[in-house]
Amino acid sequence: MKIGLVRHFKVNLPHGIMMTSEEFRDWCEKYENAGVLKKRVNMYGTKWDVCYSSDMKRAVATAKEVYSGKVMADKLLREVDNMPFVHSERLRLPFYLWHICGRLAWFFKSNSQPEGVRETRKRIKRFLRQIDWEKDNILIVSHGFLIFNITWELFRLGFAGKKVRRVRNGILYEYQYKGSKEKIREKLYR
Repeated sequence: MKIGLVRHFKVNLPHGIMMTSEEFRDWCEKYENAGVLKKRVNMYGTKWDVCYSSDMKRAVATAKEVYSGKVMADKLLREVDNMPFVHSERLRLPFYLWHICGRLAWFFKSNSQPEGVRETRKRIKRFLRQIDWEKDNILIVSHGFLIFNITWELFRLGFAGKKVRRVRNGILYEYQYKGSKEKIREKLYR
């Protein structure tokens, strides 16, 4: 059995170098509705039996480009929100620092983030429990930080594949499982 993970295409939305917390929040809101820059994705000849996608516009657009059948959109595959870790009208920080600090705040369960690490992992497990494990090749199109977290759950379930630190846009990451599908279900409900 094989699971393929694809991060949505790159979003066509430039950003400034230095931003206040409000500018970062505004950019994040615009990012949710911005268009994508399509590119060819190497699917390595795999015939995917089913495709699940985040219900967000950029992920669905990507899924429709890489999969020819019906795409099943699911809000459980949405990206983990990344909000400013601190609110200040005067503090200007580099764009990437806002991202990194927001992810650290997520990890340390800061109130600045709508969802913490525990909630994200529960959401991933909820999604994995509902997919059709009878299929042999399952494609999932989602978002960078969520895919990073999905891979760790796949490793816990016994899948083998590349450990990815930075999930790139429009790249297929494949994970294989050689055991019984019943074992996956058992592990998911522990």
